[in-house]
Order: sequence, then structure tokens, then C-alpha cells
Amino acid sequence: MPPMNLLIGGLGFTHASNFTSGLNDFISDRNVVWDFVRNHWTDFTEWIAQPHIYVIILTWAITFTVVTTFLLSLGFGPAGIIGGSLAAAFQGWMYGGFTPAAGIFATLTSLGMLGMLVPAVVAVSATVATVVSVIVWVTQK
Repeated sequence: MPPMNLLIGGLGFTHASNFTSGLNDFISDRNVVWDFVRNHWTDFTEWIAQPHIYVIILTWAITFTVVTTFLLSLGFGPAGIIGGSLAAAFQGWMYGGFTPAAGIFATLTSLGMLGMLVPAVVAVSATVATVVSVIVWVTQK
């Protein structure tokens, strides 16, 4: 017997009257994820409805949004430093016409121009939000 017939036979399609009923039987017999969700959904909704869990999730979301908005509005854009931004004011005040290479300002400018600043901002924001949420969680008890 060819190996493909053994594979198809092992999937449980052979006792079905047609492909659709066989596929439905296959999905209903082996749908482990949905069985897990069905069995634990009530427990999850009861857990997440607790006031202290709601506060922790809300703290994370607010902190993440505030930090992300602040960091992305500093002025390091895809075309370089955005005129009139905080980064432009800092560059004019600190460096004037000379920005040293390999410094943090030049690195942030490069990350912004290469489009790699957003993942870094998300990572920093998620880390800060997680730390703040853990502090809120620890101080609530």
C-alpha cells in the first residue's frame, strides 16, 4: 500500500460517506484547542473580572500607551530629525552644527531613519509597562 494511503487512512477519512462529513468528523474528533477553550472559558472570565486583575491590565495598557506616545513624539522620524520637535531643539542647543557620530543622538536618528525605532520603542514601552504593572500588583496585596 502506498504511504499516502496509510496517512489518509490514519486521519480517519476512510469511514466517511463523503469528504465533507469526513472532514467534519476529523475536526470534531481532534479539536483540542476548542475543547480547552470551552472547558476553561468560564474560569478565565471569572479570573479576569476580578477588580485587581482589571486594574493591573488597565495600568499596563495606559502605561504602554503613554510611554509609546512620548517616545514616538520626540522627533526622530524617517526623514531625519523633525523640525520643531524636542529632538531638533536638543540638537540645536547641545550640538549646534556638529552631531558626534556613534553617540546616542546619532544612533536614535539612524534608527528612526531606518525604520527600526518603532520596534525598539515598543520593546521599551512594554518593559516599562510590565515593571509598572508588577509594582501595582505587588502593592495591591
